[in-house]
Amino acid sequence: MIGMDIIAPDEKERIENLNKYKIIYTKSEPVFDQLAAITATMLNTPVAMINFIDRNTVWTGRTENKINSEGAFDCISLCSLAVLKGSEHAFQNVTKELFLISNPLIAGEYGLKFYAAAPITTDDGFHVGSVCIVDKQHRSFGEVEQKKLEWVASMVRLEMNKRIALNACA
Repeated sequence: MIGMDIIAPDEKERIENLNKYKIIYTKSEPVFDQLAAITATMLNTPVAMINFIDRNTVWTGRTENKINSEGAFDCISLCSLAVLKGSEHAFQNVTKELFLISNPLIAGEYGLKFYAAAPITTDDGFHVGSVCIVDKQHRSFGEVEQKKLEWVASMVRLEMNKRIALNACA
């Protein structure tokens, strides 16, 4: 979908690590939905998503937005970049990124112009998802905004750790 391999070299171990949190295939969780809403408000963007990505599925906590469920699925390839690279990144004008322009969110009806993400990294060092923001407008994106995405990714990791602790007590 984006013209490059988006499978992490440690994919099997990464998926096993993600599965221990029991997030994929669960109902929407208010804490992740609220963190996505806070992210959208804090960064003044119409769409913010918290995505956990396995090989074939993306589990998303997101704000109210205009991306339909099929469009959210197309975001897998974009969000997989944060998982693969393991670092924060921003595309202030995605239409200039040749490997992205065929993505349906960019080329299609939604007309995505801006994308930024920070990876969600577990305590074991696996990148299991991303916190991302998108917009139909070109945006500037600096260190302060990137730091905010990183903070939210850290909060998500803390919530994931709480989940492990609660499951251990059950």
